[in-house]
Amino acid sequence: MREWSDKRVLVVGLGESGYAAAKALLELGATVSVADSSEEPSCSVRVDELKAGGAAVQLGVSVPDEIEGYDVLVASPGVPNGAEVLEEARHAGVKVISELELGYGLIPNSMVAVTGTNGKTTTTRLISRILDRPGRRALECGNIGNPLVGVYGRTEPEDILVVEVSSFQLQNIESFRARVAVALNIAPDHFDWHRDFEEYRSAKMRLVENQEPGDFLIYNVEDEFCRDLARQTAGKAIGFGIKETPSSGLWLEDGWVVFGGPLGAGHRLMPVDGIKLNGMHNTMNVMAAAGAALVLGDRAESIRTTVSSFEGLEHRIEFVKSFMDVSFYNDSKATNPHAALSAVRSFDGPMVVIMGGRNKGLLFDELASELCRRFDTGQLKGVVLLGECAPEMQKTIGDTCEPAARELVVIAEDMDGSVRKAFLLSNGGGVVLFSPACASFDMFDDYGHRGRAFKDSANRLEEK
Repeated sequence: MREWSDKRVLVVGLGESGYAAAKALLELGATVSVADSSEEPSCSVRVDELKAGGAAVQLGVSVPDEIEGYDVLVASPGVPNGAEVLEEARHAGVKVISELELGYGLIPNSMVAVTGTNGKTTTTRLISRILDRPGRRALECGNIGNPLVGVYGRTEPEDILVVEVSSFQLQNIESFRARVAVALNIAPDHFDWHRDFEEYRSAKMRLVENQEPGDFLIYNVEDEFCRDLARQTAGKAIGFGIKETPSSGLWLEDGWVVFGGPLGAGHRLMPVDGIKLNGMHNTMNVMAAAGAALVLGDRAESIRTTVSSFEGLEHRIEFVKSFMDVSFYNDSKATNPHAALSAVRSFDGPMVVIMGGRNKGLLFDELASELCRRFDTGQLKGVVLLGECAPEMQKTIGDTCEPAARELVVIAEDMDGSVRKAFLLSNGGGVVLFSPACASFDMFDDYGHRGRAFKDSANRLEEK
């Protein structure tokens, strides 16, 4: 563990991660300053508590004065790697680390780290459910809501930490190492945060840079980035796939998820129709979670029992209600086109899709092509768009689809309007899927706020 009692530390960001980092550092005897560019942080109680604990708190400040006087800067996940304060700190010779790196240095427990553009939260939750049992807790933390450093001082030696890790957190690690690393996929995302796809990819690659021969990587054999990770890790690479069969790992065979190689000799894990999560991308998430559990010694029977009872998470292809033969699904967590594409492909019958929000510098071309294909087959009855990038999405879809489909791509002013328009386009049957493909910050606080708004609008339909 790094010695902190003689260090001057600057924590950048006063969200959950920054707050937890500052509290831990104060407890360790560091001299702590906290800076946040907002003049009105979301929780003023945190400011008062940190000040009472001895921290200096600076609000409305992008780059604190005399930054060269700090030994270490701890960056919250919400701070872009190219932010001025991080650049100034590096130039001044200040060590820059992420909250993830800080937590890793403080907590000695074994860790399972899950990353990917899409599916991280579902897989993290499922792994923690499988691993958690009497005598061994599995604590989920990281990007899932509870910072890794937030569990400092709360663990027992036998506990396993299941950590959802983002590219933001991985960019500034030094020694962070996962006993089991899980790589789901990578697709363009967060171009409002990263300079380009290569920077985003490079950050994700750091997941395995500190792994050792006794560690494991559970990876998607159908994803080029994940295959590159498998070539980079010093640990044992265990693959999973649906279309491709890995030499060792998990795959599909006669309607079953099976596993083989180091995991066993071609054993059946569970039937695919026993998985309650909708869509083949979720079958991949189940394979990833099962692989992590198997290398840690869990038995197939206990994995099967947990998976068969797991119904998913709020805002992730979440069933909301049925009304007049129309089923409404909330997939507000789909904040990029790749996630929305997976959601659309999870349904085979007639559907209407609601999309839109704030674009993160991403392209909608592949998503538009899938929507057009479904218009051509009659599976897609309409697309309703809302938010900042609705005109951009309408143009992309219109330029890609046949003229007849363009009249079925409409714009709504608000959530209530989008749900009403989608219901009318459904023409009394099928699915209405809310899968935005965009960030929420044009109209909502976050994807959870947006998802709840969709559910409220859907539930109000009977009142019309």
